[in-house]
Amino acid sequence: MRTIFIVDDQEVNLLLAKTALDGLYRTFALPSIERMFKLAERVIPDLILLDVEMPDINGYEAIKLIKNDEKLKFIPVIFLTAKNDAESELKGFETGALDFIYKPFSAPVLLKRVGTHIEMDKLVKTIQKKNNELMEMHESKNNILAMVSHDLKNYVGGIQQAIEVINVKYNSFDNNKFIKMIDDLSIKAFLLVKDILAINKFEAELDEIAFTLYDINKLIKECNENLKLVAKEKKINMTFELLDEPVFCMLSPEKIQRALDNLCINAIKFTEPNGSITVRVQKSHKKDNSSDLSDTVEIHIIDTGIGIEKEMLNKLFEKFTKAGRTGTAGEASTGLGLYIVKQIVEQHGGAIEVSSVVGEGSEFIIKLPINPSQN
Repeated sequence: MRTIFIVDDQEVNLLLAKTALDGLYRTFALPSIERMFKLAERVIPDLILLDVEMPDINGYEAIKLIKNDEKLKFIPVIFLTAKNDAESELKGFETGALDFIYKPFSAPVLLKRVGTHIEMDKLVKTIQKKNNELMEMHESKNNILAMVSHDLKNYVGGIQQAIEVINVKYNSFDNNKFIKMIDDLSIKAFLLVKDILAINKFEAELDEIAFTLYDINKLIKECNENLKLVAKEKKINMTFELLDEPVFCMLSPEKIQRALDNLCINAIKFTEPNGSITVRVQKSHKKDNSSDLSDTVEIHIIDTGIGIEKEMLNKLFEKFTKAGRTGTAGEASTGLGLYIVKQIVEQHGGAIEVSSVVGEGSEFIIKLPINPSQN
């Protein structure tokens, strides 16, 4: 049976409310706030009916005390009041009241209001319970996934080492196509497990990103030499076009650099030798009545690669998708890297776009809000 505290300094109101609710609920008639808090040390109610006009502590002050009490702060409170003006209602809602029952009240109205909020509270608690259960299941699933992936990574790594020994000793890749097939599949499996572990770690850190004011030009300069070396190995010309002046954004340099590395490595992976990749930084200003981001910095990664089929474009940033492809030099890919890129960019209040033509190339655009002090 649900428990209700009725708090009112008028004995007649206590009697009327208690008489109406007894039988359906366990009720406690309390003539003061002090008595209510004293009882709450032993009994936690499901709902509080609270009089607004009381001599020592009025309802507005009392509800503030209730909301600051660890045991009572989430208990729904309904005001009992003779005041029905808009100003009093607004003040009540602002202080935390869930509803109002106006004096003099009738038993049917009281029962209906109380019943409605009891059912609403029951529903909220049920949803909270289910949500907690889902969170626990999600955490358990992630822990199991991390443990299994970690073990698989070790096993697949062992297979790769064994294959390497066999290849060196017997020159098996040239003599046995099945050994080469096992090697290729083990590399793909290792990459997949590695990406799953990375995603698991990344999602656990999403709420812990530390933002700082950072110049986008500086960030790209810090990573372009390594990317140029990777591109050079594949005989791809990679150029960087930066802005003349600094462009400051609130960001995590490590995370944004990771997103840029993923996009640039992808561009290298899917561009043929002697192709080109351009990383271009430019500003974009919001137009009147536009729903786009306000003033932004755009980072364009443009390649002359193999392009992406139209049916794949809408699936590129999904967590588990079949968009992973083999690179132009046989590089393995799972497609999970682009999911991480999208999560990073959106965590920074930005957006990512892609356009592509099969056989001609692709363009990815990261849009990040510029620090307002620069506008």
